[in-house]
Amino acid sequence: MTKRALTIILSLIILLPILIYFTVWNYYAINIPKWDDHALKNFIEEFVHAPGWKGKIQALFRQHNEHRIATTRFFAWLDYSIFGHLNYRHLMTVGNLLLVGIVPLCYDFLKKNKKPLFALVPVPFLLLTLAFWENMYWGMSAIQNFGVVTLTLWTLYLCINSKVLPFAISMVLAGITVLTSGNGLMVLPLGALLLFLGQNRKRFALWLVVSAAEIFCYFYWYTKPESNPPIRASFFELVKGYMTFLGSFAESIPIADNFKICFFFGIVLFLVAISIGFTTLFGILKNKYSNKFERTTDLFCLGAILFILGTALIVVYSRAGFGLDGMLLSRYKIYSVLLLIVAYLYIVIPIRGTFLSPYITAIVLLAITFNIFSYHYHLVDAYNLRKELTTSQFNWRYLDKSLTPVADTSFAGNIVEKTPVFYEKLLPLIKLADNQTYAGESRGMTELFDRTTFKSDTSFFRVSNNSFTSQRLQDSGIYILLSSKDRFYIFPALRTRNKSRKELFLKQYYFEPGFHAEIPFSDPLEKGVYNVALIQQQGERASILFKDKKLTVKDIKNKTVKVNW
Repeated sequence: MTKRALTIILSLIILLPILIYFTVWNYYAINIPKWDDHALKNFIEEFVHAPGWKGKIQALFRQHNEHRIATTRFFAWLDYSIFGHLNYRHLMTVGNLLLVGIVPLCYDFLKKNKKPLFALVPVPFLLLTLAFWENMYWGMSAIQNFGVVTLTLWTLYLCINSKVLPFAISMVLAGITVLTSGNGLMVLPLGALLLFLGQNRKRFALWLVVSAAEIFCYFYWYTKPESNPPIRASFFELVKGYMTFLGSFAESIPIADNFKICFFFGIVLFLVAISIGFTTLFGILKNKYSNKFERTTDLFCLGAILFILGTALIVVYSRAGFGLDGMLLSRYKIYSVLLLIVAYLYIVIPIRGTFLSPYITAIVLLAITFNIFSYHYHLVDAYNLRKELTTSQFNWRYLDKSLTPVADTSFAGNIVEKTPVFYEKLLPLIKLADNQTYAGESRGMTELFDRTTFKSDTSFFRVSNNSFTSQRLQDSGIYILLSSKDRFYIFPALRTRNKSRKELFLKQYYFEPGFHAEIPFSDPLEKGVYNVALIQQQGERASILFKDKKLTVKDIKNKTVKVNW
C-alpha cells in the first residue's frame, strides 16, 4: 500500500467518529432552551436596547452565576444577527465544533514529535462519544464547558511556542478563555508557570501584567452566588468524590457498580497524572533534551494535567453539597476523558521501533470499544433529555384548554426561532380524548393503563410500569397527560437503560421493560383536580386514553432558585 493511500484510509478512520458523533447529535438535538439558556434571550434584549456602547459592554460581560460567559453571549448575538432569530441548535453546533478542536491540536502535537498519523486514531474515538450528552444538547453548556477546555489547551500549547505569533495568539486566547467559564481563570497562572519554567523572562513578565489586568476586570463588580448548598461532605468523602470525578469516563464500562469502577479508575489516573507531573517537572528542571519540542511536550503535558487536576478540585469542593453522585454528571466527564488522552499522548511519544504499531493498535481497539460502550450506555440519557425538553416547552406554551400557544408579543418572547415539535400533531387528539376519553389507535392502550401504577404523596405524583417493551427512539414512548378544568399538562415517562449486556449489544434493546415518571407538585403545575391519561407515541402514530384515574393537587411548592441573571 502506498503512503498516500494509507494516509487517506487513516484520515477516513479519524473522520468516522466525528461523523457518527454529529449524526447522533443531529438525531436528538432540538431548538428548545434548557435552564440557563433562557438567560440568553434576556441578554439579546438588553444588548439590542442598550443606549450606547457602555451598556452593550455591560450586557456582554455581566456575571452569570460565578462565571463570565461573554464567549457564549457573543455567539448567541452572532446567531441572532445573522439569522434574525436565536437557535440553540446553532449554539450546540459551535460548542461541539470547539470540542472537535482538540483533535487538530493532538495531530500537531504528535506530528511535531515525529509520530505517524496512525497515532492520532485513538483520540477522536475517546473524545467524541455520547458520554458528554448533557453538554452536547445544551446550547450554553456546549460552548462554555467544551469551549473552556479546548481554548485552555490551545492557549497553553501556543504560549510555550518559541515563535512570536503563536505566543501573541495565546494571549488573545487567554482572554477569551477567561470569558468562557470560571475555571478558564486557571489558564493565567498555568501559562505563567509554564513560561517561568521555560525561562523566558520577557514573556513571563508580559504574561503577569496581562493576567493581573484580566483578573482585575473579571472580579470587578463580582458577587458570590447564593445557589450552591453548603459543603457537608467529610474529608474522606471529598477524596472519594475527587477520584470518582477523575475516573468518571469509566461509567459506561459494563460493570454493575458504576460508582466503584469510576472510583477505581480515578485512583489509577490520579497516580498516572502525579507520575507524569513529577516526571515532566524533573525533566524541565534538569533541561537535558535532545530537541526543543521535547521540552515543549513536557511543558504542555504538565500544564494540561494541572488544569485537569485543578478543575477537579474546584468542582468537587464547590459541588459536593449536591451529593457525590454529581461527580458522574456528563457535563464534567470531558476532564476525565481528557486526562486519559493526555496520559496516552505522554506514554506513546517516547515509544520507538517495532513496538509502536502494536501498542497503538491495542489502544485503538480499546478506544473503539469505549466509544461503543458510551453510545449504548448514554443513549437513554439523550432520549430522556429530549422528552423532558419538549414536554417542558408544551407546559409553558399552552396555558388553557383551547391549546392555542400563548401569545407573547414581547421582544424576548420572539427571539428564539420557532421549531416544529412532535406534540403539535397531538393537539387535535388531546382535545378529542378530553371529550370522549380516548383518541387515536386504541389497541393495547387499556392493557397498558391497567399495568401502570399511579401513586401520589405530599411531594410527587409517581407513575410506573414494568411491562412496556417498545424500543423506538427519539420522540416515541409514553407521556403522562393531565387535564383539569382549566388546562393540560404533559410530562415525560422516562426509560431505564437495559442492564442485560447481551440484549443491549446483540439485539439493540436499549431500554429495560417499563417506564417511570415523578411529577413534582411545583411549578409549572397548579392546584386542582386532574384527569390522568397515558399518551403512547409510536413514530408518527399516537394513542391517548383516559380511564378512571384522578389526581388532586392541594399545594404547590416554590422551586425557584436564586440567580444573578
